[in-house]
Amino acid sequence: MSQNYTVAEAAEYLRCRPHFLEENLKKLPHQRMGRAISFDESELEAIKDMFRVRPKRAQTSATTAPASLTLASIRPSKQTQRTG
Repeated sequence: MSQNYTVAEAAEYLRCRPHFLEENLKKLPHQRMGRAISFDESELEAIKDMFRVRPKRAQTSATTAPASLTLASIRPSKQTQRTG
């Protein structure tokens, strides 16, 4: 049996404001028993997936070879690199 979370507990779990959940209830998976609103763990995971940001693939043109982007090829800019 999974745990149910109140709006305040769900907001803390998701690290957002309760107001955000209340304002977007029509778009978010949740449970309603009368006026009581709750979220279970699967609904909270679904909400996290709804707002997950994934990097876009590099744009390629017909004249450019496809860019191979791997995690190993990502390096911090020189401005953010720390020196010794």
